[in-house]
Amino acid sequence: MKKYQLLVPALFVLLLLSDSHSSAAFENVCPYVGQQQQRIARKLRVDPAVVPSIAAAYCANVGRKAYNAIGPDIARRTYLGPIQAVIWANPGDILAQPGGPPRITHQSGFMYLIGPGGVANDNFFRWGPEIAGR
Repeated sequence: MKKYQLLVPALFVLLLLSDSHSSAAFENVCPYVGQQQQRIARKLRVDPAVVPSIAAAYCANVGRKAYNAIGPDIARRTYLGPIQAVIWANPGDILAQPGGPPRITHQSGFMYLIGPGGVANDNFFRWGPEIAGR
């Protein structure tokens, strides 16, 4: 087993459970917008006051079942797992999935944290527009 395969699950859990707000990528935007409100507003070129309503469209899917919103019909019928949280990712943020190498984001946007129970037995991230909550 490669060294990074052992480190990635540990880093994933530490980053996900960390109370530090230094990594905005792992801050759930649903209960509050917090420090991310200004960054999201700049990226989306909107007034910071409207950011919570934009996030609310994604947050409405928390607790629902995640399915692919893009791709062929068979992919759209595949249950991915429950949607657990919505995060905001900035370019350069590092996202890690258990069992895989770290992934660096190249764009900013809302992402879903999808939990085990569907096609994967681990938590993983997917871009908001790629997911349909049902």
